[in-house]
Amino acid sequence: MLNCEYTNPVYWDNESLMMYPVDSDTKKDTNWAFSKMNCQGSLDFSTSTLPAYIEQIQNDDQNFFLQKTISYGDFLMIAFFIIFFVGFSIMGIRDFVKNRKLERL
Repeated sequence: MLNCEYTNPVYWDNESLMMYPVDSDTKKDTNWAFSKMNCQGSLDFSTSTLPAYIEQIQNDDQNFFLQKTISYGDFLMIAFFIIFFVGFSIMGIRDFVKNRKLERL
C-alpha cells in the first residue's frame, strides 16, 4: 500500500509565468496545486485490494491488469465487426449458391 502526503501548495501566475507559494498574501481564487509529494510504502499490488471490475493476471515475469467492463466504444467496435463479418459471410454464401446454380444449367 502506498501512502502519500502532499505539501507545499503553489499557484501559477499567468502574468509573470511563475509559480508562487500559496499564503495569505497570494490570490486564493487562482488554480493551485501541490509541488511536493512524500510517499511511503510500496507499489506491491498483491497486498492492496483491487476493485471487483479489475483482475490481475500474473505470468512468470509479467504482470498486467484486465478491466472486466465494456465501454460504449468497445460495444460499437464489436457491433461493427460482427455486422461486417456477417455481411461478408452472407455475400460469400450467396455467391457460392448462385455459382452452383449456374453450373447445373
